[in-house]
Amino acid sequence: MWKKTILALLVAASVNISVEAKQKTKVYSETEVAQLQAELEKKLTDKWQKDQQDAAELVKQRAYFEQLDAILKAAQTKKTLTPNALQLSNALLKVLAGYPLEMEAEWELLKTKLAVKQVSEQEIAAFSEKYPNSIYQKRLNQLTFEQLYQAAKWAELLEYAKKVTPEGNENQCRVFSAQYQLFASQAQINPEAEQATQSNTSVDTAVNSVITDLLGQFEKFWLKTAELPQSCTDIEAYWRDQGGKTADKIRLKAVELFKQNAAKGLETLSLNTQDSELTLWLSEVSKLQSNVNYLQNFVQNQPLTEHYKALIMHTFPKLLKSLAEDIPSPNFAPYQTWAEKWQLTPAELKEWKTTFISRFFDNQSGEWQIWRDNELQTLKADNLTERRIRMALWKKEKLDTWLVLLSDEAKQKAEWRYWLAKTEKDPQKRVQQLTSLAKERGFYPMLAAQQLGSNYQFNQPEVKPLTDEQIAQFTPQFMRIKEWRALNRFESAKGLWVEWLKMLPFEEQLGLSEYAKQQEWYDLAVEATIQAKAWDYIDLRLPNAYAQWFDLNLTEKGMSKSFAMAIARQESAWSSQAKSHANAMGLMQMLPSTAALTAKNMGLPFENDKDLFDPLRNIMLGTAHLNELNVKYPNNRILIAAAYNAGASRVEKWLARSNGTLTMDEFIASILFYETRGYVQNVVTYDYYYQMLQGKTSKKMFYKEEWQKQY
Repeated sequence: MWKKTILALLVAASVNISVEAKQKTKVYSETEVAQLQAELEKKLTDKWQKDQQDAAELVKQRAYFEQLDAILKAAQTKKTLTPNALQLSNALLKVLAGYPLEMEAEWELLKTKLAVKQVSEQEIAAFSEKYPNSIYQKRLNQLTFEQLYQAAKWAELLEYAKKVTPEGNENQCRVFSAQYQLFASQAQINPEAEQATQSNTSVDTAVNSVITDLLGQFEKFWLKTAELPQSCTDIEAYWRDQGGKTADKIRLKAVELFKQNAAKGLETLSLNTQDSELTLWLSEVSKLQSNVNYLQNFVQNQPLTEHYKALIMHTFPKLLKSLAEDIPSPNFAPYQTWAEKWQLTPAELKEWKTTFISRFFDNQSGEWQIWRDNELQTLKADNLTERRIRMALWKKEKLDTWLVLLSDEAKQKAEWRYWLAKTEKDPQKRVQQLTSLAKERGFYPMLAAQQLGSNYQFNQPEVKPLTDEQIAQFTPQFMRIKEWRALNRFESAKGLWVEWLKMLPFEEQLGLSEYAKQQEWYDLAVEATIQAKAWDYIDLRLPNAYAQWFDLNLTEKGMSKSFAMAIARQESAWSSQAKSHANAMGLMQMLPSTAALTAKNMGLPFENDKDLFDPLRNIMLGTAHLNELNVKYPNNRILIAAAYNAGASRVEKWLARSNGTLTMDEFIASILFYETRGYVQNVVTYDYYYQMLQGKTSKKMFYKEEWQKQY
């Protein structure tokens, strides 16, 4: 078909074809035109055949890559790479030459050899030399520490540590040990003699100074490390024998481990202690660590020391979390007594009160509520003040009392600027404040425009696409990402994408986002804006993803395409393989149970959980569920979005609480859950942005069913 099209164009233009050369026009004869046609057809045919051959070869190599991956994963599981498996792996690597993921294939083999401890230094060096800038080089760099340590090449190890920062406790210990071994050799220190004599008078002043500095560094490392690797044994013994491991430092470490919730580390610390008094102290710490209710006994019976106070300060919030929020009449008085006994500073007491009030904030006791509100006036803690403002909204109380308590920083948030404007008594100032806010990006600027009765417009900056030269430069990376996605290894593609983005300047990050959008890598386009923090670039943040599939599934539904897409964008950032901790899956983050019920109710196909990772099926079920919610809450995206995120049962409870007394903005601001509140705001804003991006002539910020409803 494409050949006929080209020929038709050429024939139609044959009598008019001319070229300009030295101010003269050459007219081609029919014979010359026919020759040009034949040459062009041959070039196009050759290119087509070459493309077909390359595509076929790529399919073959893809299959070889998957075979290699399966062999190596099996070897890792069995913890051995047999000679036959190794031979086959090497053979597969040869036929993968030139494959976009050739480096990844070689890395998989090297990684397997590392895992089963069948690798040589030469193999590691060869990979590093071939791929010096690979994302795997950082891990390989860390392997050198182990190699030099095992070979007891202390000086080389220390030189290497100047170029590569050791990561992880094991490698840090290897560096400490190398430093100790080198200095011990220079100073002729005998570790066994040191343990016996507790001194070494032959150490000269210069070396002693260096070792003192080394021991100081090791001590800091020891204090924060729950369990020391074996490679730190020598330097720990020397540091201990030099009087470094005092009872006070053990207590300091116990406090640090307590904060880390490192129970095993505390146990090890106790086992290695001979001091009976210290052992008893550590026992008390362990009791407190395992049972927060032991805090009262701890507070009453332990002496006032810095270490005990640190433990109490860390445990107090945990104790409060163990108490039910609806206990009768919460009373801070006992904790005030604790605070006085332990000599809490004003800042520490404020921290306790803030934590206490936060825990029991919604308690229904009248006495408690009076005490809470009085304390809020004094504490002026923004997190509590904001919570009280939301309570005032749903209780229909005056907001001025609480808005004035916000810090200057908090007052600059778009949400509180909106409410400050709404409560402004001077009409002219109110309009000025809302007008200023309406020029910005986000939900509350859009709400400000609604209050003013004006259209909300947000001008986004232009994106400079990648140049042809940049695309040519980046083609190998693009091919690797394309291949990972062809293999359905979306996480691998994303990992490569993120690592790459981190190395690029802002403009190139935007260029990559635009390129990804054109390739329909919608999740990667969004990820690029996240890495670039390009919040104003709405066209990149909200790609027109899977638009045709939304059209197909919304033809007979009352739900708008822009709203359904806004839900999907908020739910998954357009990652079709997304899976939440709650087991929600796919583009629209459907729970399998919800998907099954929706499919049953709507007569739609649904076989198993894997269906939800298929974009078309996920959109089919997600839009169907939105339609179910639209029947329950007709044309009200506020309630639909809240129900989609938190469940319709919770929405019903919130509506029952407000009992038809709240305006739309009051209801949204007083939604109990932080996540749901932000979710609703984002979805409604994204909906409007999608209307803009899709060129809707009649855009809706809010529907009358939303704006006029009393919630």
